[in-house]
Amino acid sequence: MILDEIDKKLLNILQENSRITIRELSEQLFLSTTPIHERIKKLEKQGYIRRYITLLSPEHIGKKLIVYISVSLDKHTKEAIDEFEAHMHRLDEVMEAYYISGSSDFLVKVYCEDMSDFHNFITNKFSTIGNITQFYSSFVMSESKVKHSFKLK
Repeated sequence: MILDEIDKKLLNILQENSRITIRELSEQLFLSTTPIHERIKKLEKQGYIRRYITLLSPEHIGKKLIVYISVSLDKHTKEAIDEFEAHMHRLDEVMEAYYISGSSDFLVKVYCEDMSDFHNFITNKFSTIGNITQFYSSFVMSESKVKHSFKLK
């Protein structure tokens, strides 16, 4: 499906506020509520809209330390990759994990309370995973840009 201008405007609005009402959307897009509702359902069904989420402020829930971990694996078989990915899914501290090309095999984004919490994570959880040959941690000093939406034109 190719998105038309109304679909793009609708998706731009929903990315900024997924709690907006159908009525408010219809007022902004100059359409009645039924076509807006039908468009949203169509966009959901076709996979343009994957889900609706609430983004929490990490600082407000005590997650003040962000760490990116570059991981190199010993084995690169499908089974070894799948096993490592399964470990990442089980670790609550891991918010994102990417299988990448380059000097490392994975890039993992971890949120912790502080350095002590990170030390505990590395010592008792992360370093117990088999198949890791080495990893390097990069600590976020400050965020200069965090974005969760795509501007559709």
